[in-house]
Amino acid sequence: METTEELLLSAKEALVKKNLVKSIELFSKVLEREPDNLVALISRGTAYFSNKEFQPALHDFTKGIDLKPDSAKLYCSRGNAWLGLKQNESALNDLNKAVELDPHYPTAYFSRSEVLERMDEKEQADLDRETAERLQKQISQAYLVSQGIEFQEI
Repeated sequence: METTEELLLSAKEALVKKNLVKSIELFSKVLEREPDNLVALISRGTAYFSNKEFQPALHDFTKGIDLKPDSAKLYCSRGNAWLGLKQNESALNDLNKAVELDPHYPTAYFSRSEVLERMDEKEQADLDRETAERLQKQISQAYLVSQGIEFQEI
């Protein structure tokens, strides 16, 4: 019988290879053994989301938030699941929370700009998109510098 760690590794591998059904099945086996395994919950939620199964993704991300309520990534993921379900108000609430928890998380701004666009809040959507792009550029520059690559603005 496979250990939980081996199951988790196989599930992650299936997810990376975009074998979503298999990864969901394997992450579910991990969660049968360890219902509060945060990595398995987030990963299965991601697999459900990638497979456009937004309701079960929402369930997994919500349980993840219950376990780790300070995670901007989880609020952003759940916001995107709400977005997939066309629940703009709920999506906006979660994405606002993600930005509040981590104001330097570009994905939250990109996702929130999508919701605002759908809500015909074009000006705010554009501001969020610009913020996301600026943050992403800063992160990329910081990474290059950390690798010893000089970065010069052109």
